[in-house]
Amino acid sequence: MNLDSEQTLAVQKLSQLKAGALFMKMGTGKTKVACDLIRLKLRYIDKVIWISPASLLKSRAYAEEIKRWSGDFFDKISFFTVEGVSKSDVKYLEMRKLAASCKNFCVVDESIFIKNIHALRTRRLVEDYHLFDFRIILNGTPVTKSLIDLYSQISFLSPNILNMTERQFADKFLIYFFDGIDAYPWRRWSKPANVEALVEIIRPYIFNADFKTKCKLRVHNMTFALDDGEKLRYANYKDNLLKGKLFVSFFYVAFKFQRAYTVKCKEKFCATLALVDKILARGEKVVIFAKYINEAMLLHSTLGGLLYMGKRKDDLTLFEIEEDVLVCTYGVGSIGLNLQCANNLIYYSQTFDYKEKEQAKYRVYRTGQMKTVNIYNMWVDTGLEDIIKCNLSKKRALLQNVEHIISAEKARKL
Repeated sequence: MNLDSEQTLAVQKLSQLKAGALFMKMGTGKTKVACDLIRLKLRYIDKVIWISPASLLKSRAYAEEIKRWSGDFFDKISFFTVEGVSKSDVKYLEMRKLAASCKNFCVVDESIFIKNIHALRTRRLVEDYHLFDFRIILNGTPVTKSLIDLYSQISFLSPNILNMTERQFADKFLIYFFDGIDAYPWRRWSKPANVEALVEIIRPYIFNADFKTKCKLRVHNMTFALDDGEKLRYANYKDNLLKGKLFVSFFYVAFKFQRAYTVKCKEKFCATLALVDKILARGEKVVIFAKYINEAMLLHSTLGGLLYMGKRKDDLTLFEIEEDVLVCTYGVGSIGLNLQCANNLIYYSQTFDYKEKEQAKYRVYRTGQMKTVNIYNMWVDTGLEDIIKCNLSKKRALLQNVEHIISAEKARKL
């Protein structure tokens, strides 16, 4: 397959560098571009060191995609997992010895997994960056919380690009506010005014491409109410959880409260079943994403189809061949899957994490999709869902403008 215009631009730009980042949206062909960049350097290298999350490497489809685009140099590739770099000294030393013994090209896929400079896997890769003669990182969502997510990813390409410590980076590009609890009471958010300044520094080393496709995308928002009994049970649950407390962590109560009402909302559950029936009657497939495991299990037990909880990913081939319904949880179902055989996606429960919803969307809305893609957001009429909706509309992955510590009285209104 020939390169499209965006992929051609990416190859032209990064082929001139020893290190670079492909910040290309899911479905834009990052793997193909990476392989084409490697092919241009084959005469200078002996090995390719390919590092990615274990969940990807377990997928036969992922390996086949790499094999498809690498072709004649697939046998030069040695695969390592991001998790293995930190959890297995044997695997880490094996990777390090290989890198030190030959000329190589290193690919780190889903580089957001090395965003935390204090994590062992990140420290090891950043400290060993010089062992990799050519380096490229791949990610569709390089920032999930604040600009600090970019620090370690760019440092892996070369510490000389930013030429500053993490603390200096934070002082220059982020603002501080006092959280008031936990071991690290000071938190940091991005300064919007400084985003451009950072982009100017890293622009020569990154290629950013938006996803483009001819297929249409339709988003449907559906809101459901708790009945009187559900409202009473939810109110009692909040009172019991908050009893004796003056202040609580917003994240803690948000997780507990949402699970209490989203699993029990009968109107939403029945509407989802009816919606799935309509989709299947059209002869189409549907993927359902849920936040909580008991939600996913309930939907699966009622609708049938496949339930994917992160294991035996290759069983997903059954979804393309035989089944019409796939139920996943956000964390395991939104990375590295190609589900374009479906053109309907239901967010059964909502999440504050914008990245998770975007990654889930691009499992079906991707290159090669020929049908109109329908996205269904299932909302519950509560104060907490209003806050989630507000944050997602501003494209924030996590709460940034909501207090981390709130009063118990305020929490009762969620």
